[in-house]
Amino acid sequence: MLEIRELSFAYPGGPEILRQVEGSWQTGEILGLLGPNGSGKSTLLRVLAGLLPYAGSIQFDHQELSEQTGAWRASRLSYLPQQLGFEQPFSAAEVVMMGQFHRLDRWGGGGSQDLVQECLQRVGAGHLADRAVTRLSGGELQRVRLAQALAQDARAWLLDEPTSAMDLHQQLELLELFRELREQGKSLLLVLHDLNLARRVCSQVWVMDSGRVLARGTPDEVFASSQFERIFQVKMEVFRDKEGDSVLWPKKLTDFESSDTV
Repeated sequence: MLEIRELSFAYPGGPEILRQVEGSWQTGEILGLLGPNGSGKSTLLRVLAGLLPYAGSIQFDHQELSEQTGAWRASRLSYLPQQLGFEQPFSAAEVVMMGQFHRLDRWGGGGSQDLVQECLQRVGAGHLADRAVTRLSGGELQRVRLAQALAQDARAWLLDEPTSAMDLHQQLELLELFRELREQGKSLLLVLHDLNLARRVCSQVWVMDSGRVLARGTPDEVFASSQFERIFQVKMEVFRDKEGDSVLWPKKLTDFESSDTV
């Protein structure tokens, strides 16, 4: 579905932030994007969302993204940034309606209020419909933006740390939503810091460092690799309970182990 070839990005006069990124993202796949702070994860999502220019090639269904209109991209790619705030006191329902902008006419007509309510209910935010988004908590606003993405009904989702403002119960509900979307044929690209979450929901993970994708594969393959240890300077151990469930636990490398991964 999405093919990235020799992708690079730099702000004018600055160093390269993305360097020769390569990879593919398939229909119905949940792909986790991991890496230290400043490794280029959020920048990659912004480039894929069409918010930043790029060198190289990004093709969605064999069409170059940079050559397409905003409406074309909006029908295929939905972007949920890490910073979710609004300066204007739009209601939650109005924000969700914005997700349908590529289907609205020039006068703003053509959107479905029923769809707005359905999407808010689906993320457990129906009671927030008339609330100003400037008065919502971080977790509430996160759910409203997820409802907006549902209303957009794009085929692929780009989500930057989608669980960052959510409590544990909300995170579990979000995992169920991700699984439902995958079953519907949607594709998700998630920037994550929670390795256990990545292991639970992702079929593939990429690990970025210094603007490059340096490791890729299934979560268990990547977390056991020397490249992962070198980037994060941790060694992952797996603990299992009596029911067979497992959890990852990072341990700091010793000085000897750290030098051995260089």
